[in-house]
Amino acid sequence: MRGPSLPLLLTAMSARECPAFSESVVILGLNAALQKRFVLPPSTDLVPGNVHRSVDVETGVGGKGQDVGVAMSILMDDGSSAEERRRENDRRVLLAQFLGGSSGDYVGDILAGRHGLSDELTVRNSAPLRTCTTIVGSASATELVEASGEISPSEMDVLRAKIDGLAEAGGKACAVCVMGSMPPGCPENTYADLTLRLADEDTIVLVDSVVGLGPLLESLASIYCGSSEDRSGGAVLKLNAAELCKLGGLSKDESVRVTSKELSDATLGFVAKYPAAGDALDYLLVTDGKFPGNVVAVPTGGEEGIRTTEVPVPDLSERGTLYPIGAGDTVAAGTLAAWQYLRHNGGGEEESEEPFFGVVSSRVGERLASSRRREKTLDIATSFAFGLACGSASCLDRENSVFDVDDALGYFDGDERGGR
Repeated sequence: MRGPSLPLLLTAMSARECPAFSESVVILGLNAALQKRFVLPPSTDLVPGNVHRSVDVETGVGGKGQDVGVAMSILMDDGSSAEERRRENDRRVLLAQFLGGSSGDYVGDILAGRHGLSDELTVRNSAPLRTCTTIVGSASATELVEASGEISPSEMDVLRAKIDGLAEAGGKACAVCVMGSMPPGCPENTYADLTLRLADEDTIVLVDSVVGLGPLLESLASIYCGSSEDRSGGAVLKLNAAELCKLGGLSKDESVRVTSKELSDATLGFVAKYPAAGDALDYLLVTDGKFPGNVVAVPTGGEEGIRTTEVPVPDLSERGTLYPIGAGDTVAAGTLAAWQYLRHNGGGEEESEEPFFGVVSSRVGERLASSRRREKTLDIATSFAFGLACGSASCLDRENSVFDVDDALGYFDGDERGGR
C-alpha cells in the first residue's frame, strides 16, 4: 500500500493545506472543447437542408475528460462554494488538459469558478481551443465537432513536468481516468507514457478510450505485473457493445441488445487482438444504450467461459426530451468515483471505520456501501450501476454531464422516477 496511513492523512480539513497527490483522481482529458448548444424551437427537430433559427444559444465546457471533471465536481459538492474549494486548492480531482486561446481561458474559468476544479495540470497551449456544437431538437441532439489544434513537443513536455512534479512530491495518483481522443501532435503512446508517470500497483484506472490502446494496455500490464493479492489497484476498460464487437472482430447492430454469445466471442477476440489485456485489465464495462450494461471479467487463460454480471439501466422512455451528449462521460465519472470510495472503505462484510477523503459525499458513500452489503455484488458492479444511474440522470439536463445527485441516487435504488 502507498504512503502514510489513512489516519495520518485524514486530519481535520481546517488543519490541512491540500490533499496529497496520492489522494487525487487525475483525468487525462487532453482534447478539451468549448461546448455550444444551439437550441431549436419547441416541436422542431433538425432537418438537413433547412434553415434553422435558434431560440437560445448556450456555451459551456466540452470534451470527454472535462465532462468527467464536471460530473465529479457535482458528486463531491459538500455545500461549500466553488470559490471556497478552489481557494483551498482542492486536489481531489485534477484535469490534465490543454486549453488554448480565448476559448481556452473561458473554459478554464468555468471549470475553476463554477466547478471548483484546480488548474495545476492545465497547460495553456498556443493553438486555439476547438468548438463542439450541439443542435438540440425536440426529438434528438446532433453533435458537430471541430478539428483540434496541434500540440507541440514543448507543450507536451510542460504537461509531463507538471505530472512528475506532483508525483515526486505526493506519490502516485489514487485513481486515473483516461478519456477520449488526443489532439494532433500527441504520439500514439501518450496515454501509456502519462499513465506510467501517474500510476502504480495501488492506483485504480478507468479507460474510456481506444486511442493508443495497445501501448496503454502494455503499460498497465507492466504496472500490475505482480499478484492481485499484493496490490490494491487495478484497471477497467469502459466501452459500448458495438465498440467491443468491432475490436473483437464482430459486427453488431447498435439498435439490438447484445447477446451473451456476442459478448463472449467479442471478449475472446479482443484478448486475442491485445495479448496484454489479460494482465492489464480486470474487467470490461460494456454499455449497450437503453439495454442493460455488463461487467465482463477479462480472461487471463485457463478459464472455461466468460464471466459476466448484468447491470440494469433506468427506463427513460417516459421522460420526454433527453439530452444524451456527455452521458457516457458521466457514467465513467460516477463509476470511478464510486469505485474509489468502495476500494478505500472496506472490501468485505464490514465497512472501514475510517472514511476516505475521496470524490463522493458521505451520503452517497453510505448508499454505495449499503447497496454492496445488500446485493453482495462486486465492488466494480456496484460502481458501474451507480455510474449508469449518474449517466441516466444527466440525460435530463441540457448541459453536458450536469445532473441532480438525488435523481442519480433514485435511479441507483431502482426508482424509475429518479429523485423527483
